[in-house]
This record gives sequence, structure tokens and C-alpha cells, in this order.
Amino acid sequence: MAKKISKEGRRKALLGILQRERGSLNTEELHAQQAHWIEPVPHIKTTLRDLQSLEAEGWVSGEKPAGQKSYRWKLRKARLDLALTPSESMTLEAILQHAERFGLKVVADQLVELRDYALGVISRNSKHDLIGQGRITTGTRFMTLLPGAYDPAHLETIQAAMLEGQTLEVVYKPRDVGKLECTYILKPLALSFQDSNIYLSAFVESEQWPEGKAPEANTPRGKYSSNGPGKQCVLMLHRMVSVKTYWRDIPDPEGYHARSFEVQKDLMTIHHEEPIELRLRLESNLLNRLTENPLSKNQHIHDSAILECAIQDTQGLRLFLMSNADEIEVLGPGYLRNHIKHALGRALRRYAGD
Repeated sequence: MAKKISKEGRRKALLGILQRERGSLNTEELHAQQAHWIEPVPHIKTTLRDLQSLEAEGWVSGEKPAGQKSYRWKLRKARLDLALTPSESMTLEAILQHAERFGLKVVADQLVELRDYALGVISRNSKHDLIGQGRITTGTRFMTLLPGAYDPAHLETIQAAMLEGQTLEVVYKPRDVGKLECTYILKPLALSFQDSNIYLSAFVESEQWPEGKAPEANTPRGKYSSNGPGKQCVLMLHRMVSVKTYWRDIPDPEGYHARSFEVQKDLMTIHHEEPIELRLRLESNLLNRLTENPLSKNQHIHDSAILECAIQDTQGLRLFLMSNADEIEVLGPGYLRNHIKHALGRALRRYAGD
């Protein structure tokens, strides 16, 4: 049933209509739909004034197509209608802080209205200045590298293309080829925010190299660059020189899934598709740590110091084993024990002259 409503309510109704339609409507169409929301239905001039006010505030945009008498309106940003408890607001602030720590400050800034709302809820409901005194904080004991410098406009273009299913033309600096730049025509498939950088999983339809500089067919490519035309790859956002939409329509590769091994091996550096049976001998300090914070859900510790679990062999696992090498002995599998042994040997040789 329609109900009497204030000026603020009328404008909220207009935003709700546009958000539900997910497209553009002309003034008359919006005015007619208001009859299902409010009564009495305002004069169409009132609807137009409401839309113009919303445009001035940045909520909607209106344009008059050539040959048309009426403006068409579309949503510029979604209205924030929610309620968070003080505890939920504290959790949200911690999440956004942690995102910034890993290079997602620009993304956090896109949510400034949500963050300001959460901070306001905390301030109004706390006896102490929890925000000003830094009492809500996040941290990590591991070194966090500074994020690669990227153009925020590139991220917005990629996000918009993913929403619309569009193709992109990307000028890129591949790794391991010096200062060369290559142009890719690609379909953006997934974004991954990890380890201080932003990565794009994409399908490259074609690529254009400077004359005489294209890699030989079937030769290995550098990490985080195209794997060649007609293949999937992972690219780093901060290596993109320019990003713009492209007219050609490229379908997603058949059966694509961001969590598949084919995608993750490039994204996360996974060495084997199937989990390995890992066996470690632990010293007391790491034994305590891994008892409280398991390496995996299926972890089992027996004989006081032997840890066994099934786990994926990733770059992350190998970095963990190396960074705790004085507290861990890898018992199996054999190839992984040899990898750690040889890596430690190289490190010891560098210090041999001291």
C-alpha cells in the first residue's frame, strides 16, 4: 500500500526505483512508478526537481538524448541504507584497517561513507575515544611490503568492465623483458588482492609486441605476464601503463573458475595440483605456535613433536618453512626436504666468509 511520505522519502523512493531497475529511466517513467511507492503522487515538476537535487548531490546523472524531450536518469552511486551495532562497527573498522595494511587504501577510500558511518556509531556509543586513542588496531608479525604504485583509475576501469562483461585493451610492462611494453586485448575475469598488490586473472585474445621483440612460440614467459594469445594469465595492476575498454566482445573461456588449479598456479604459485603429505619435526617454540594456530585443519601432532597434514605445496608454504628453518626439519616428502636443504645451503654459502 502506498503511504504519505516526506521530501526525503520521495527522493529515497526515486533512488530505490533506479537501483532496482539497474538501468536508466526517463522522468515520466520514474514519475509513474512513484505511484506504487507514495501518495499523494507529486506533480511531475516536483519529481523533476527531486531528480535535479539528487543530481546536484551526486546520486544520479541525467542527460537528454538527441531528439528527445525528456531527460533520462541513471544511478551514479548506491544509497547506503543500513544499521550497524557498535560491535559490528568495530569489526568493520578493523577489517578496513587490515585492508589498508595490504595495499587496499584506495579500495577502502571507495567505502568512505560506510567507514564514516561505522566510526560515528563507535564514537557515539563508547565511553572512551576508541578511535582517537587507536584502541581498534590490526597488525602482523610478518614483514608487509609496501604496495606497488598503480593508477586507481585503472582499477575502476577494470571493475566496471567486469561488471559489464566488457573487453579491455591493456598496455603492460611484462617482467623479465627490460623496459619493453606490450599491448594485450583481454577479457578481465577475476581480481585478487594479495600480498600488497592487486592481480588480474584474464584471458588474452591477442597481443602486440614492438617489432622483432615478440617471444618465440612455446618458449616460457616471465611470471605475471601473458602466457601467449588464446591463454589465461595473471597480470599485476602496477605494471599496467594504460587500461581502456575495447570494442570487441570476447567470451569467458569455457569452464573458467577463479579457484581452479589453472588459475591459482599463476596467481599463488602452486607447485602441485594435489595436496602433499607433509611431515615436520618441530622445535618447542614452533610446536607451541602450531598447536594453537594449526597449519591446516587436518593437522595431527604425535610423538610430541612430529606434525603431519595434507596441504597444498605453494610458495606460501615454502616461505613459511624457510622463515622458520631453525625450528623445523622437513621429514617428507623427499623432494620438498631437498628443496629446503638446497635453499639453506645457498644461504650458508653466502655467509661462509664471515
